[in-house]
Amino acid sequence: MTLTASRGEPKERSHELALELEPQLDAGHRTREAIRARLGWLPERTASDLLAVVTELVNNAVIHGPGEPIQIRITVDDDGHIRGEVSDQGQGRVAIRELAADRTGGGFGLRIVDGLTDRWGAYEGSTHVWFEMRFA
Repeated sequence: MTLTASRGEPKERSHELALELEPQLDAGHRTREAIRARLGWLPERTASDLLAVVTELVNNAVIHGPGEPIQIRITVDDDGHIRGEVSDQGQGRVAIRELAADRTGGGFGLRIVDGLTDRWGAYEGSTHVWFEMRFA
């Protein structure tokens, strides 16, 4: 795992997180630990929403990705804007799936991302997903 913080920021209030993780089953857990360590100063509700969004995107990269390292980048500006990106180097299509009435199991991840972010999307022809959120 590679972890970096923005230069010039005090450790206790970093505004940037960059990770590279192998696509292993513990990647979501490791991502949450890094977010808590680096961005733990965020308001509790915001942090909880951010953890849910990034965990869903990382888990999708582990399950559906091509097996390449997962890149995660999160930046927080002084005006309360959070921008994040998760990429697994895939060439796939990212879209919310329709759910059958009798469906059990997964399929809710991007619905969670959609509900907790202000905007999100994927760069065309890739599985490089970006999102934006705000906090007060």
